[in-house]
Amino acid sequence: MSFDNSASKRSFEVMATRDEIYAKFGITAEAAQLFETELGTLLLWAHGLRNGWHVTPDGERAQAVLNDIDRSTLGHLLITLKKHVGLDDQLEDRFASALKARNRLNHGFFERHNFRIQTDEGRDVMFADLEKLHDELFNAWQVASAMTALAMQVLEGARLRKDV
Repeated sequence: MSFDNSASKRSFEVMATRDEIYAKFGITAEAAQLFETELGTLLLWAHGLRNGWHVTPDGERAQAVLNDIDRSTLGHLLITLKKHVGLDDQLEDRFASALKARNRLNHGFFERHNFRIQTDEGRDVMFADLEKLHDELFNAWQVASAMTALAMQVLEGARLRKDV
């Protein structure tokens, strides 16, 4: 799955408006949620493969695992995922960086920028920060999405062979 990230970029010929700041914040939050969803899907996949749910489905246990995943924070998902899926240092660093970006976005973005939203120059600083956060989260989501696609191919192959 490939997405064009350029649609969320803007030219700085015109100063950022409040509406653009709020829209970019929303687009960035979406990337964070998609990243989190992919990690949850990978974790559910790992449980399913380990428990042989591709051979003998167990909807009740799968639902319990999914409920645990849904209650987990992104940080906890990453810790748990590392226990079930081999992540090299580079990938682990990328995901940890995305976690920090998500936390910067959701925990005090507007507070940190304080009164910047009141001026053209301040909004441009805010928009540039959102661009960096979005790029970090979008790229992590794309990596996680590719991992999920590969994991699903493995699961489908195992389901067809019923030997994993």
